[in-house]
Amino acid sequence: MADSIVGWGIISSANISRRALIPALAAASNARLVSLGTPNHARVAENAAQYGYRVLPSYEAVLHDPEVQAIYNPLPNGMHAEWTIRALEAGKHVLCEKPFTCSAAEIPAMEHAARRAGRHLMEAFMYRFHPQMAQAKEVLDSGRLGELRLIRSCFTFNSTPSPANPRFQRDQGPGALLDVGCYCVNSIRFFSGGAPLAVSAWASWNDEWDGDMTTAGVLEYPAHTALFDCSFESFGRSGIEVVGSQGRLEILRPWLPGADPAVIRVWDRSGCEELTTEGVDQYRLMVEHFSDCILTGNPVVRGPEDATENMRVLDAIRRSVTERRRVALDEG
Repeated sequence: MADSIVGWGIISSANISRRALIPALAAASNARLVSLGTPNHARVAENAAQYGYRVLPSYEAVLHDPEVQAIYNPLPNGMHAEWTIRALEAGKHVLCEKPFTCSAAEIPAMEHAARRAGRHLMEAFMYRFHPQMAQAKEVLDSGRLGELRLIRSCFTFNSTPSPANPRFQRDQGPGALLDVGCYCVNSIRFFSGGAPLAVSAWASWNDEWDGDMTTAGVLEYPAHTALFDCSFESFGRSGIEVVGSQGRLEILRPWLPGADPAVIRVWDRSGCEELTTEGVDQYRLMVEHFSDCILTGNPVVRGPEDATENMRVLDAIRRSVTERRRVALDEG
């Protein structure tokens, strides 16, 4: 492998790999997909021929592929911690799909494995690499909106429960909160500058697979509040609104803006302005960042400590749902 190119391996034939990560790796300037491990060769045979990677018969085979330096882990939520640790112990850097784990309690072992191996470990929140997010934060930080008062974040769609789908499997960290609510919480933390003091939440629950179909809640901060909702049983919606004392902004397509120009609308005393950022492949930008950190030794932009904070908030939200009360983040 050339010194300026990182060899990547993928464990599993997950849809997200074929739809987003494999094209991103093909387009990246400093990365190349070497191999993908799956017991279902037929599922990726055409894709492998198109992109020129080797298909190996197991996840372990990818971990022991000498041409692979970085692993992308898109396995079901309940398998993230185990296979991330295995990859780190095999000497590979790991980009782990969100949510990082099923609970914050799983993360210390992952962090320890990364430190012991001297390898990078990062959660794959691709939307944070789109330039519209930095642009929106610059607007807030500039003072144009005044004092921060409220954040709203949503991610909803309809998905029919199926035992074949890990989103609805009891042992795989099922439910809307972990699957898409993690984006809402991550964005609220981004604009707020950290974790909330406390949370209060409600959910519609499916006892059959022990997961939420919808979760909505309030995150409390010292001088502002944040509202979020996520769902597998609601009309498709996605968006972020940031409201200040003197103005507000709205990100129309925060999670999957696609390759078209992305628009942020800003309202203040002078009226409404649309800020447009160029269309980009946010997955490619994420891959290139992670590969650059491997090549240079620089730290990743958001390491396991960021993932830990996000999971602590998600844990508190689930606790609020199950115990039907307000939960402070410092309760432990």
